[in-house]
Amino acid sequence: MLQNWGLLLVLIACSVLSDCKVTNRHDVRKFPDKFKFGAATASYQVEGAWDEDGKTESIWDHLTHQVPSPIKDGSTGDIADDSYHQIERDVEIMRELGLDFYRFSLSWPRIMPTAFPDQINEAGVQYYNNLIDEMLKYNIQPMVTLYHWDLPQKLQEMGGWTNPHIVDWYADYARVVFGLFGDRVKNFITINEPREICYHGLESGMLAPAFKIEGIAHYMCTKYLLLAHAKAYHIYDKEFRPTQGGNIFITLSARWHEPDSEAHELAAHETRLFEWGQYAHPIFSETGDFPQIMKDRIAAKSAEQGFFRSRLPEFTPEEVEFVKGTSDFFGLNHYSTSLVYRNETAVGYHASPSYYDDIEVVLYDKPEWVISIAGATTMTKSVPWGFYKLLTNIRETYNNPTVYICENGFATHGGLDDYDRVDYYRTYLDAMLDAIDEGSDIAAYTAWSLMDNFEWGQGYTQRFGLYEVDYEDPARTRTPRKSAYVYKEIVRSRALDFHYEPDTTLMTIDEGHYVLIACSVLSDCKVANNRHDVRKFPDKFKFGAATASYQVEGAWDEDGKSESIWDHLTHQVPSPIKDGSTGDIADDSYHQIERDVEIMRELGLDFYRFSLSWTRIMPTAFPDQINEAGVQYYNNLIDEMLKYNIQPMVTLYHWDLPQKLQEMGGWTNPHIVDWYADYARVVFGLFGDRVKNFITINEPREICYFGHESGDLAPAIKIQGIAHYMCTKYVLLAHAKAYHIYDKEFRPTQGGNIFITLSAAWYEPDSEDHEQAAYEATMFEWGQYAHPIFSETGDFPQIMKERIAAKSAEQGFFRSRLPEFTPEEVEFVKGTSDFFGLNHYSTSLVYRNETAVGYHASPSYFDDIEVLFYSKPEWVTSIAGATTMTTSVPWGFYKLLTNIRETYNNPTVYICENGFATHGGLDDYDRVDYYRTYLDAMLDAIDEGSDIAAYTAWSLMDNFEWAQGYTQRFGLYEVDYEDPARTRTPRKSAYVYKEIVRSRALDFHYEPDTTVMTIDEGH
Repeated sequence: MLQNWGLLLVLIACSVLSDCKVTNRHDVRKFPDKFKFGAATASYQVEGAWDEDGKTESIWDHLTHQVPSPIKDGSTGDIADDSYHQIERDVEIMRELGLDFYRFSLSWPRIMPTAFPDQINEAGVQYYNNLIDEMLKYNIQPMVTLYHWDLPQKLQEMGGWTNPHIVDWYADYARVVFGLFGDRVKNFITINEPREICYHGLESGMLAPAFKIEGIAHYMCTKYLLLAHAKAYHIYDKEFRPTQGGNIFITLSARWHEPDSEAHELAAHETRLFEWGQYAHPIFSETGDFPQIMKDRIAAKSAEQGFFRSRLPEFTPEEVEFVKGTSDFFGLNHYSTSLVYRNETAVGYHASPSYYDDIEVVLYDKPEWVISIAGATTMTKSVPWGFYKLLTNIRETYNNPTVYICENGFATHGGLDDYDRVDYYRTYLDAMLDAIDEGSDIAAYTAWSLMDNFEWGQGYTQRFGLYEVDYEDPARTRTPRKSAYVYKEIVRSRALDFHYEPDTTLMTIDEGHYVLIACSVLSDCKVANNRHDVRKFPDKFKFGAATASYQVEGAWDEDGKSESIWDHLTHQVPSPIKDGSTGDIADDSYHQIERDVEIMRELGLDFYRFSLSWTRIMPTAFPDQINEAGVQYYNNLIDEMLKYNIQPMVTLYHWDLPQKLQEMGGWTNPHIVDWYADYARVVFGLFGDRVKNFITINEPREICYFGHESGDLAPAIKIQGIAHYMCTKYVLLAHAKAYHIYDKEFRPTQGGNIFITLSAAWYEPDSEDHEQAAYEATMFEWGQYAHPIFSETGDFPQIMKERIAAKSAEQGFFRSRLPEFTPEEVEFVKGTSDFFGLNHYSTSLVYRNETAVGYHASPSYFDDIEVLFYSKPEWVTSIAGATTMTTSVPWGFYKLLTNIRETYNNPTVYICENGFATHGGLDDYDRVDYYRTYLDAMLDAIDEGSDIAAYTAWSLMDNFEWAQGYTQRFGLYEVDYEDPARTRTPRKSAYVYKEIVRSRALDFHYEPDTTVMTIDEGH
């Protein structure tokens, strides 16, 4: 029976009134080269989160919250499709369809809560940045509508679109939008469907703000809307297009108006000019201005009705020129067709004054235009020949502008087997191809809509989506309809085949929607590398992964281990840790050597970087007692790794100082230089026969600043502007002493390497005016550790010495708060690292102005620097599961590596940590993207001469993330902390990293089979 219906539906009879084309439905028709396909939604209809994160009330929020509700089913868009929280899934369905672009709109009150540019809502901006970036990552272009009906309620209370000031209000909003998003958005739509805004919002009252000021407000709205559009166009054209290079246009709704008979040709012509010509003519005609028939008719009617002037506000000659030509494309939304007649019954048929009284026609539809399959509604009719005639009319009337079809679709009551919608799309696309064949310049087609949504006054009773949304499910599950599969095939094949029958059992993502990373507008990043290219790593380049003792070992007091400063801190009551957790068990690595090495083998690692617990090896903190059980644990781990050709890279100190030493001042006591040196000598003697890469100290900045200035890390001391600098000097001297011990006493027989690992962000100046501020921030933040070791002169950076000395004197200190190095100490520290160990995660922007003075407590480290730091909200990855702890700014990594090369004579760099935090989950697309783009940036630096020899992913597996506890997950492997066995499960990133290590290549297209993890030959 369904097959008979299909045959019936495919053969759509032409109206007796139309001169429609008859195409053989057995032919497969191709779309033009470069033709683009997309789908669309609008902010209020899908986003939800109506009052979250600083968003204020729109006219649609205001309307739908009225009692009684004016909405057919009493619903609202408060939650809608919950797209505000579902970026990843929304982009996933775009990828499933293979879309070239996605058209969505911005919520004005989400971006500008006051409606004015005095306050920009960063959370709202971040949402759109995240959405845009997620799309671009998969080569889906954003087509962004600035205004799709959700005006800030505050502006409505001042008259909204009937107030001439809205031209400036909207222009201000547009300028903000272009500045925020124009670096990545190359197609802006100023305003969606002026007719619906003005007629249905202010004349019929069917849409917000639901006014019925007939024959007046509608026309006021039309004029100011067109002027607002034009002003936004000119702002973009003059201020932004030269650098952003995009397009900007308006989208008009237009039905085809067919004369009931030849006698009503004029009536139909005039209807077209009133219904959509009043918006098209001022922009697209050669003369500009409103259609003459409108001006004449409304002026005459107004005079008859007793008005002193026409109800249609005039454009001045300057305004005519200002509006004319202000659209790069003809944006067209089309759904159906009406028949038109004018006879004596039309006179007095409509209220007077009113819009339809001014037109003085009667419109109607044919009953047979309603598709009769169960599920279809009467909201949209199927009249494809009307679409063909409309497109032809636009070509002939407006000199064949490039047309972007921005909405076309069909409403049902729901259901997945939407044969009616399939037929509608096929026959309308067929009609569009007829117009193209005859010369119409049509460049893009947009299906309305990507998914079901809040359909304005109809609520959720009308469903337009290619994907069905389950509004009974809090997750708002999206499920593809048959039309989605058919549309996917049209997009894939670039062809229209009426015979195609899809397999609707499984929706997949085809090739071509993989990660593409856009460069930040602030960066001078390289863009030469095509993400479709596979990039090879240098010969002998090494890959590893890392952890640290306190973060993974557990067994905090087993087998003779004594208390560290992290044991001490995490056992305090109340707990200073975010989730109240400890590292008492952590990943239980102390009892899981075999499994830990097994996952190294699964990944194919060249090396594994881990740290030693000082208190596990030397329980008294001194060499008077060596704990054999602790030594055996590390020997077993090292031997198990070497058995499978995985080299150990051993960090002597990764923050877990013996508590006993802390009670004597820890890193602020000069004696720690000797204490640490004694520990280092023991370690070299115990393990140096097999360990060929030792790291003395991990991240001095975190030890000294976060441990002694901010108090965020153990020992959680806050002695600002003093203890930090003391720690820095003694860490560097301790490192240098350990280096010299190894170099003189152990290297001759062991033949290994020893180096320090520094944490370093990239500090980008906010503008050229802040270059010096960024340079000084670099010198303070990590230059204070790098300069004494890697520079030709040694010692602390000069700017540090001078600034802190001057500030100290001003503050009344008798000497500088920065302890000096003696000339002998300068020479002792200089050159004490075989490699430049680098831990890098992200980038900060830096500026210095009058607000920086006195901004920080005095004395303090940041008061000494006297700069301010910030990150861009769009640097936070938006995929579900990502955290704000790490941001993705790969161009900063490239700049950092370049700076190290140029500043310190191109030392050999070992990247000892680089990674990305999430809240958990196995499908960590965000981490995959982070690793790929950062490795890509690293290869850029290598290509330009940077000597980079190794890369270490942080981390091998989830672990205790210091003050964040277990709330931040960095692991390639997920650890189940609810399971006593602490099961390790590979994430997607593990499979991707495994392939990078195996192939020695970076391939953005690689998609792993994540069903099984294996161990390759060689491990």
